[in-house]
Amino acid sequence: MKPQYKALILDTILKELRSKTLIFIFVATTAALILGHMVMNLVNTQMGGDASFSLAGVDVLSVNFRILNSVSFLVAAIFGVSVFRSDFQNNIIYQYLSFPISRAEYFFVRVLGTWLLVLGYYAYSYILSAILFSFAFKKIVFTAGHLGGFCILSLYLLLVIFISIFFSLLMNKIGALFATFISCIASAVAYATFAKLPYNEFFANMSAFKGIGLLVYGLFPRISFLADTSNNILFREAVSVNLWEQIAHLIIISGAYVYLANYFVKKKDF
Repeated sequence: MKPQYKALILDTILKELRSKTLIFIFVATTAALILGHMVMNLVNTQMGGDASFSLAGVDVLSVNFRILNSVSFLVAAIFGVSVFRSDFQNNIIYQYLSFPISRAEYFFVRVLGTWLLVLGYYAYSYILSAILFSFAFKKIVFTAGHLGGFCILSLYLLLVIFISIFFSLLMNKIGALFATFISCIASAVAYATFAKLPYNEFFANMSAFKGIGLLVYGLFPRISFLADTSNNILFREAVSVNLWEQIAHLIIISGAYVYLANYFVKKKDF
């Protein structure tokens, strides 16, 4: 890796590590996990070490991980929105672009640094949860399924970062964060509505609301597919959608949004 890439990745991580938002989320997550550990210990004591309680450990950890997935979405959206906006607002973009690095390289390295930071929080939460809940249930409750869910959600978080960056290049931070939330919620609703629906029913009983849903389903990355697949793995459930169709759509549409975000960075008048 080029030295300028390493420097920019390190700068991205160090810049966001000083964020009060990240510090608050980090402390709050740690406190919540420790509290959960204490509650599980108390329940275990009250049940006198009942074997059924120990067997439930894997599922309890899966529920905890599902909650952490939602929190990590917030972290990814917040830092995705700010990673480029802060460079513009502080007028330090000129300094970065004076390095022997193209705008495209600057864009993707900044994204990589942000993703590594979010993954660091995500991995910390996962590892701490696995350790504390294993102690509470007096057995190792972390499974290969949990690891698989982590890997898939890592890709989900990367796409959330790209989406939030895309909006941050078009509007201010608050507007971009709001647009990211609304878009992802709308995409999740559209995915839940149409993903399992037969093609011949897509246009049946058409209404304005259903038409908007179809547009969102077709033109927005179906990141909920990754979130749902991760949850299916966590809870050992079968995937009930057409995998190849969803993967192909996710790659093509996500690639289009990444291309547009990179295009805006290259063409933006700083």
